[in-house]
Amino acid sequence: MYLLLNLVVFTLVGLVPAVVLCLLAGRWDLWNAWVTAGIFLAWLTFQNLATYRKSPDLLKERLTPGPGGRVRWTTARAFLVLTLLQWSIAGLDQRFHWSNSVPPAGVVAGIVLFTIGWGLATWAALVNPFFSPEVRLQAERGQRVIHTGPYAIVRHPGYASILLAVLASGLALNSLLALLPAVIYAVVTVRVTAIEDRMLHEELAGYAAYAAKVRSRLIPGLW
Repeated sequence: MYLLLNLVVFTLVGLVPAVVLCLLAGRWDLWNAWVTAGIFLAWLTFQNLATYRKSPDLLKERLTPGPGGRVRWTTARAFLVLTLLQWSIAGLDQRFHWSNSVPPAGVVAGIVLFTIGWGLATWAALVNPFFSPEVRLQAERGQRVIHTGPYAIVRHPGYASILLAVLASGLALNSLLALLPAVIYAVVTVRVTAIEDRMLHEELAGYAAYAAKVRSRLIPGLW
């Protein structure tokens, strides 16, 4: 049941912004918007199917997280709101031509970076059986430190890779103004990462030693 619900939710998250963009643009032939939405749906469908085989209880956690959340404005909630805003701005930009001046090579580069971002996010999600949208310690699920895969490079690869995808969306959708919601999302991501990192330092056994070894939170060698 939770697999089906997750697939339905992510299908809506992928398609609704694309439909809104085209409605606001007044046209349905914006290939880059549909390709971008299709890439999102492909990665998230694969991620959910693979998670169902590897950690089926995680699908329940993603839809109905347990108690103890530390942040009201999580990156997941921010993603839903800001993605719809971003794609709405891009749609209006195609209609009124405010900043839809990204060259074709830039659009393709944005789509490539978007693909890489969600690919890395899928990698992080499959390596980490505690990959929840909620900032909380999952004691009832036996949460432990994950230090393999992308977690050997940065401590929060899921946040980092989704941020890359959101930033790339403005280019992929041919709208410089659509980068503004991405900047807001970046601020939310940095704040949530700091809060979660502090929580894990204080409450998760072995995390301090892991953090001493993997020193970067989001960007290797920078932060």
